[in-house]
Amino acid sequence: MSKLSITNRRLSFVFCLLSIMLLLGILAACGRSALPGNAELSGTAAADQPEVRAVSMRLQWFPQYQFAGYIVAKVKGYYDEVGLDVTLNPGSPDFVPLPLVASGSDTFGSAGADTILLSRERDIPVVALATWFQTSPVAFMVHSDAGISSPDDFVDRTVAVFYGDNVETEYLALLSATNVDRSRINEVPGDFNLEPFLSRRVDVWPVYATDQPFLARREGANVDLIVARDYGVNLLGDVLFTTEAFVRQNPRTTQAFVSATLRGWQDALNNPEEAVELVAAYNQQLSLDHLAFEADETITLLRYGAGATCPGWNDQQAWDTEQQLLLELGLLDTPVSLDNALTNQFVADYYQQQGIDCAAAITTPAVPDNQDKEQ
Repeated sequence: MSKLSITNRRLSFVFCLLSIMLLLGILAACGRSALPGNAELSGTAAADQPEVRAVSMRLQWFPQYQFAGYIVAKVKGYYDEVGLDVTLNPGSPDFVPLPLVASGSDTFGSAGADTILLSRERDIPVVALATWFQTSPVAFMVHSDAGISSPDDFVDRTVAVFYGDNVETEYLALLSATNVDRSRINEVPGDFNLEPFLSRRVDVWPVYATDQPFLARREGANVDLIVARDYGVNLLGDVLFTTEAFVRQNPRTTQAFVSATLRGWQDALNNPEEAVELVAAYNQQLSLDHLAFEADETITLLRYGAGATCPGWNDQQAWDTEQQLLLELGLLDTPVSLDNALTNQFVADYYQQQGIDCAAAITTPAVPDNQDKEQ
């Protein structure tokens, strides 16, 4: 599949979202109303209370340690303490955060940084409130005895590709950085079932390093990970976002949600064992050893770069690096304004309450060693 066809696929997705936005504009013209499910405060409400109490958060996948900050804040009552009634909704291929938040079906969502930038270019006014994964969780899993140790070895192999999301972005960037001829790779669509990889019908399987390597090893596979960072590809991961309109109309609600979520993440970082138990109780389909593995890997991503000082900080330099890469790959046609695409207002306020000036404290860190290829 050519780069142009991939870009067209993404454009079609975004134009679909634009249709949703246009429909919302027509509905709004018929009468102003709050987001679905939101209970507005009366005019006599205290000035420091949220404008709306009932909000929803759309995760990218089912509840797991990847979303520990939200789960801990929910279970320990941090959202309740700031006056919010928060519903955590799981994501799936059929329930994608971006269109659900853009359409107003959900208040907040989780997405990759590339999704925010691609949407902004097409005038879908979403804004990043916090960057959780300061480096990408994506890796490319191979069998240890397959003779695949670098992207050069993808040639003449079968590689799974998850088209249309941040995993594909990383794959394209990795091939570009290593000058691998894509036409010499046998690509097949990826699936959320690892069986094609475990049965060796597929040689290279894109994964979140926080999750699927554990599952593959549990099935008896000996696997290594090829990580794009090792080849100079530095992309961001999970981002908390909402719409510009919601931030503008509900700044206190936004601050309350960001602050309570950051408090949840701080607990998860400082006491991962407790957080593992809370997530396991919240989603009883996950085992403690699986979640413990995910916790270790997730904390590495959270504390990378700017996250070593202020987890959740939107590092504009890292965002600019991502944008330049998307432009080079032809996924973005023109640069977008990062001043509009992201804000540190709410994260900064949270840390200022703790006596931390993130903007002053964060300097460009040396790039730490990447995760071991055998984990």
